[in-house]
Amino acid sequence: MRFKKVFTIICVSILLIGLSVTAFIASSIVKSAGDDLTLRWTMIGAMGSWAGSVFGAIALIISLFALWLPQKVKLKVEIATGMMMSQVPGTGKIDAYIITVKNVGMRPVTVNNVYLNFGGRKMGDIFVGVLNQGSPLQMYTPQFPKRLDQGESFEYYLLRDKLVIALKHYEDKTPKDTPLFIRVDEVTTGNQYYKTRWTLKTFIG
Repeated sequence: MRFKKVFTIICVSILLIGLSVTAFIASSIVKSAGDDLTLRWTMIGAMGSWAGSVFGAIALIISLFALWLPQKVKLKVEIATGMMMSQVPGTGKIDAYIITVKNVGMRPVTVNNVYLNFGGRKMGDIFVGVLNQGSPLQMYTPQFPKRLDQGESFEYYLLRDKLVIALKHYEDKTPKDTPLFIRVDEVTTGNQYYKTRWTLKTFIG
């Protein structure tokens, strides 16, 4: 959304500058022609052709940008707490963290995997694929690679208790206010890190 605003401002600015320059040049040409009406109209006609070429080029550039913009990979990545009711007898409800990955762009995307990360690219990623092994949530674990067309999404359920235990060893070496990033491996763009409002403290208190 921010990029679209910047792009719109740039386009409008280019058009306004073009109009101002054209008006200034046209005014100068008319003054230089003096009282010779034939010369004046000839110069105005030439100026109109030049202005048409300039604005045609500007329109072409804007069209190319508008064509390129929707082709960008756009993912919306969120994490939340949730609860699932297991169909396995005697299990009952299961507390989980839910990672949602949604394709909000116009082009299809393919996700190879999802990781957790505290601190960004310079820190190590946490592979969470093993947390659900042997649990009722294993059947809800996405099968990668996962293709998402426009508007499609998938949810990655993680056992809350197992994840909290797995993150305990971070307590001594990582500040609790370190932000949580979700790393998404996408075929076209590679590894992308999406910052959340959560921190390590959200998990281990």
